[in-house]
This record gives sequence, structure tokens and C-alpha cells, in this order.
Amino acid sequence: MKHLLISSLSTLLFTVGSAVLPLPSMAQFANVKQHLNSLTTTRVVFARGKSSTTIENAENNIYILRAKAGQTLTLKVNSLGARASVTLYGVNGKPLSPVFAGAGGEGKSLSLHLAKTGDYYIVGGSGPTNHLYNFTIFIK
Repeated sequence: MKHLLISSLSTLLFTVGSAVLPLPSMAQFANVKQHLNSLTTTRVVFARGKSSTTIENAENNIYILRAKAGQTLTLKVNSLGARASVTLYGVNGKPLSPVFAGAGGEGKSLSLHLAKTGDYYIVGGSGPTNHLYNFTIFIK
């Protein structure tokens, strides 16, 4: 009887917790530009003479990177906490990459030959419990 009560209570807590906790780390925006005013934004700046930079954070943030047509942009996900995620968006605000999330996203990378000049967006999601994310951006 005691085990049945514990099992039922655990199931109830899991169900309620799943419904209450948002999953921003797993979400992908249809158009990131609609969220520029609701999340913190940071302009990506490369150190003088460098063509890459590494971002480490535990906040939900949109990173804005100015790039030119003809360049190659590489996004390499170094590490992600359990509910952290990283997603790349194009100048039109639409997703260019899958959602790299949790342990399944670690070590993944994506390289794109850019067709348009403009701002590209990388959304770093830390989830509701501020999980760390770490990624490197390369531009050639």
C-alpha cells in the first residue's frame, strides 16, 4: 500500500511539474525577431584579428552577429546543461539549425555558406533552472 501511494504521488508530481515548468530550452521560435524585445540581446564582437569567439552563459539570451554574404559561419556547441539549448537563425529571423539541446546537442556543429549580408541570431536558452551553455562561433 505504501509503495502504491508513493508511486501515485510521484506520477502526480511529475505530471503537474511537466505542465507548470516551461520548456524554453526545447522551443524553437518561428521567427526570432518577434522576441528581440522580450529577451536580453548581446551583439557578438570578435577580438581584433580573430575570426572566432566562445560564448558561455546561463541566461536566456539572443546573440546578434553581423555577417556578409559569401562568408562561412560555423556554430560549434561545446557543452550544454540538461535543459540548455542553442539555435541559429538567419537574417529573416527563421531557424537555420535544429535546436541543439541537452547532452544530445553537445559536440554538434553546423557550417553554412551565407547567402545574405545582415544580422544572424543565435538563441542561447538556459531553461527555467539556468543550465549552462557554451558554444563557439567561427566566421571565414
